[in-house]
Amino acid sequence: MMEYGTIDASTTLNSAEVGQSGNTRNTMEHSTSRWLVGSIPEGIMLISVVLNSMAAGVIFIFSNTIMPALATLEAKEGIMIMNTINDIILNPLFGVVFFGGLVSAFPAFRMWKNPGEYSIPARYYGVATTVVFFFGNFMVTGTQNVPMNNELLAVDPGSDEGAAYWEDTYLTNWVAWNTARGIFATLAALLGALCLRFMAKGKA
Repeated sequence: MMEYGTIDASTTLNSAEVGQSGNTRNTMEHSTSRWLVGSIPEGIMLISVVLNSMAAGVIFIFSNTIMPALATLEAKEGIMIMNTINDIILNPLFGVVFFGGLVSAFPAFRMWKNPGEYSIPARYYGVATTVVFFFGNFMVTGTQNVPMNNELLAVDPGSDEGAAYWEDTYLTNWVAWNTARGIFATLAALLGALCLRFMAKGKA
């Protein structure tokens, strides 16, 4: 009887340990699955969120730090430095970081063409993040900031006209539009994050 009771207690203890181990493993698997994307569209949307956030960060640095610093310099120096920045910054890596967030168009299109796969909020947030970033960052850059960059490059840094353009137009209008596209890029990142959250929930 004593030996049987001992074996029974040991068996019960081992069963409890196995059960606890299984519960821990299930909890870890569930926790991990919450943080991993479950499909290619979700992965691309996550990349879009990261790139939009990086673009917003680059824009913020210009409005918050670089442009105020250049404004403390003589107009000629500020113009020459800004032209150098505009020349160096045009590289493939910058292009990917600054405009790569538009890859959200793929999951947005995929969800819209297959409405049964994802919820209604996910589909609308997917379209919203793409539209906001396209018009708020891509179009603003192409229609406002780039033309002003070209005009700055064309002026004579040492002339009165160049100084006037730098002080009265570039340091005001360019910075204002830069700040605007930063706000839109941030909003696009937030909308993309919301889209990703609802994508993870699946169908409505």
